Amino acid sequence: SGGDPGVYPDLLALMDAIATWRRRFPSIAKWGMCTNGTPFLNREKFEALVRSALDNISIGIDSVDPRERSKPLSPVGVEGTRLLERFVTPLAQAWRGRFIKLDVVFYGDKRQTLNVIRAGRRLGINVSVVEVNGVMANVTDQEMRNLFLELIAETAAEFSLEAKLYKPLNEIYLFDRAEQTPIKFYQDHCRDRDCGHCRKLHLRVSPTGKGWGAVPCFLQAQSRIIPLAVDGRMSAERFEDAIRYNGRGPSWFAGTPYEKPG
Repeated sequence: SGGDPGVYPDLLALMDAIATWRRRFPSIAKWGMCTNGTPFLNREKFEALVRSALDNISIGIDSVDPRERSKPLSPVGVEGTRLLERFVTPLAQAWRGRFIKLDVVFYGDKRQTLNVIRAGRRLGINVSVVEVNGVMANVTDQEMRNLFLELIAETAAEFSLEAKLYKPLNEIYLFDRAEQTPIKFYQDHCRDRDCGHCRKLHLRVSPTGKGWGAVPCFLQAQSRIIPLAVDGRMSAERFEDAIRYNGRGPSWFAGTPYEKPG
């Protein structure tokens, strides 16, 4: 994760190496990838992914409407229908028994998001829906909140699902009767400053001009990072700092050794 792994120059070697790493680190139970899927329209990359030892993948698709990009707000990309037909569907057929999930960002268009949910349900794969951050939306906070709750209710009614609160994250999931293949809905934590829950979901690591760095509050403090390397070598102490300060919120850097940028 962090930038699309599919564009990593050594992707093919990386995919082949995962089987060895799984044997070396048996205590790590989950080996996965987050991608927008576009790089895997390349046949060689797709085949490397299929034969890899990864056991789960999350694919970001916000629209499968005809003639619309999979990420409609992006100036670049491919049509969602093309991505669904040429990547997601073949992967679902090849990866039977492994975990595939569609990650959908809800921008206020219930029909658009429901169409992605329907596509996922037809393929028998999981779907998660994330409410767009309030600072990016073109509607007011309350309008977006109401639309998101309406989306949850309409999805539950269409697929005869039961809404249950997942207390550890304070989020609503929709379950079928067997409590399998839930549809997960995540309300906007950043708008509510729900930092305590955010830290349970994310520890973001991103490339910077000085190497890899941890971003304890991605939205509000992107200019503030914890560099993870010291003298060119990854530092366990810096990772400990990243974990300690993750989820403190927009002022995470106050009172820390990283209070001053750089």
